Amino acid sequence: MTATLVLCATLAAAPVPKERAEAEKVVGTWKLVRSSNSPDGLTVDLTLELQQGGKLVIRQSSGGGPVAVYEGEYKVVKNELPYTVRYGNGEPDKKETLTIKKLTETELHVVDPDGIQEDFVRVKPAKKDEK
Repeated sequence: MTATLVLCATLAAAPVPKERAEAEKVVGTWKLVRSSNSPDGLTVDLTLELQQGGKLVIRQSSGGGPVAVYEGEYKVVKNELPYTVRYGNGEPDKKETLTIKKLTETELHVVDPDGIQEDFVRVKPAKKDEK
């Protein structure tokens, strides 16, 4: 009986595979704070919402203008983040694979195929008012 309990406890506490842990860690809303393509400062306000299950929502505005919303899919494969975005305005879908350079609870640094590094910080979810 004791051996069964120990075995069950060991199985329940088995570590999560690294790839799945990374995929779970990337879930959330991320705000672009730095881009190697804009060394003098960002001219765009961009957030990525990476949802569990692989759905992606991008919200982007330029110079305080209207916010454009684009949807797509993503996944995490080792240190890569392949994604597809549908523009929905007749433009072809954008497919690209980002390389994850840093992923922590608060930071996401990626490099696109053109070598542009973009640094994001996690946006904390707004707290709902308690009633």
